Amino acid sequence: MDSLVKIRSGELFYNNYSIKELANKYSTPLRVTFLDVIRKRISELKDAFSKAIKELNYDGSFIYLNANKANYSYLGLKTCEKYSDGLETSSYYDLLLSKKLLENDKTKYLVANGYKQDDYLNAIVDAKKESYNVIDIIDSIDEYERLKTKDINLEVGLRIHISAKYTEDGDVITDDRFGLKEDEFKYIINDIKNTKLVLTCIHFHQRGFDYEKEKFEENFEYVFKNYYVYAKRIVPTLKYFNMGGGTPLPTNYIFDYYSWAKYVINLLKDLSNKENISVPSLMSENGKYSQKDSIINIYKVIAKKDTDKDIPWYITDSSLLIALPEYYALGEPIEVVPATNLDKEMIKGRLAGVTCDCDDVYYKKDLGYLNLPKDINNLYIVCLGTGSYQNSMNGKGGVHHCLLPEEKDVVILESGDEILRSDLQSLHDILNKI
Repeated sequence: MDSLVKIRSGELFYNNYSIKELANKYSTPLRVTFLDVIRKRISELKDAFSKAIKELNYDGSFIYLNANKANYSYLGLKTCEKYSDGLETSSYYDLLLSKKLLENDKTKYLVANGYKQDDYLNAIVDAKKESYNVIDIIDSIDEYERLKTKDINLEVGLRIHISAKYTEDGDVITDDRFGLKEDEFKYIINDIKNTKLVLTCIHFHQRGFDYEKEKFEENFEYVFKNYYVYAKRIVPTLKYFNMGGGTPLPTNYIFDYYSWAKYVINLLKDLSNKENISVPSLMSENGKYSQKDSIINIYKVIAKKDTDKDIPWYITDSSLLIALPEYYALGEPIEVVPATNLDKEMIKGRLAGVTCDCDDVYYKKDLGYLNLPKDINNLYIVCLGTGSYQNSMNGKGGVHHCLLPEEKDVVILESGDEILRSDLQSLHDILNKI
């Protein structure tokens, strides 16, 4: 994977666009979406698995599902739908939106995840009656029992409850609320023959922001050996091994996805051969992978404060908290770097929003500073990889931190045409939200 970030003549370019030119053209604060980055991400992963499957003579297929919850921008979702094999939903309204997106191609997969209240479950049943290619991922015994009463020939999957093996800030997360326990899983496997439901999928979710091969493989093998194999020997209709998350994010935008695809397909092939069962098709639900790098936020540095004589504060023209809620709330790693004056003297510095809030700051925690140009004249700062969860966590179109207006929002289409989706939020817009 080629780097999206390049430096030319002391300026940072992202996806071949000059940050300085975008900032000068639209002014800041500015949010920019690159729809062709979504296309590149999806196409690259699908191509990698297609090549690996062909080379390894694998009998199954690779099915790319977009996890909608990562970003509900309609243009972004339309791009994901265009290049994905289907959509994965998390709620009732998510399902209704996905039906709208797929209404002209109902052969694509519509995979329904999450806890199901009656409105959501009824909408799944309706989608089946309307000829959508829907699979309901059962998350609880209660959902299974309610679904049985619908008396409908519906494809279903079972979400497996597994303990997380990732850590956050040194605290081990040992459990979560999702999925079926082993006894619940076995009950359904042995009871489903008495219903019209058709089991086709075993689903599990990989946790964690960062890809760790050992933990990935441990989860993968555990679910396959203890759940997929068990179910396959009892229910012959089973054919999909569905992995939520787990796709590595580019490290410094460089990652060999073809080698990774070969590793995963080989893993499935070896596990299936050892258990003497037919290989499954691999479903992969991706949200952060396809969406994260499609959006950046640009700020202008408007002042420098030397309250600390060794490490000055660089004040930006908005609140960093607006652009980076996932960073502040969940510790999601997001790179914030200078975009201009890169050929000039660099010094230690820290970034601060224009707000009256001591938490509205950014610097590398392990260093206590960033390397920033000493010259702040026409200095722009860019937040990279803000495309996943930011628009839902920061309340798109709503009231923001310290009543600062939401940034200008520009979308660059696959054609290269630019759309100003919304201007800087006005006081009138803000007052209508209070």
